[in-house]
Amino acid sequence: MGAIRSVVQNLDPAGEAVAEQKQTIETLAALAESKAEFFELYIRTSLQDAGGPGDLTIPIESVLDSITETHAYSSQSSDAIGTAVTKSLKAFCSGSKEEILSGIGSLISDGLATFLGDSSASDATMKRYYILTEGYSIVRIDLCAWQYNVEAKGIQSVAEKVGAFVAVKSAVDMSKVKLNTFLNVYTRQLDSMRLDSGTVESAIADAKRIHHEFLTTDVTG
Repeated sequence: MGAIRSVVQNLDPAGEAVAEQKQTIETLAALAESKAEFFELYIRTSLQDAGGPGDLTIPIESVLDSITETHAYSSQSSDAIGTAVTKSLKAFCSGSKEEILSGIGSLISDGLATFLGDSSASDATMKRYYILTEGYSIVRIDLCAWQYNVEAKGIQSVAEKVGAFVAVKSAVDMSKVKLNTFLNVYTRQLDSMRLDSGTVESAIADAKRIHHEFLTTDVTG
């Protein structure tokens, strides 16, 4: 696993088609970067309709941050992609509780492992979103992942796939989402993390507190 353009360093310099292989790697890197740019634009655009009639996901009030990664990897190293993305997520959401971040990280890692390990898909995309508390706010994380099977035989020995990964963090618009709706989505997500009951109860209590403080501030402020 590594940066796509760094794959050039692993090519056989004595190979007859090394110049062509380098050009192919450059093309793959540009394609992954283009996919990443598209994903970020797609997420930011689709978030504008979140919570509306055509998109009943959790609505947001503003986009806070985003991260982009592109990688070249083999089928055997695909698990490392989930680890790398999870590590980036933890830095991305540093204000969230460690056990919740780890739980979401596991969901992302498991999802990416299944997605990236699918050898039947030559060009595939995965889209997911998650919600969590971060400090005194509730945020939404949208993730898009893309993978492409490398078909050039001279390159397959050093990189079987390339991928692009984009995550966008947004502040949830608590004025547009009822607590009951939010808790229904959040509780199902917490349950899928396989957390202990005490951690789940604490996470739900934090969400309720943040929602209550928002309403109180909104009314009195």
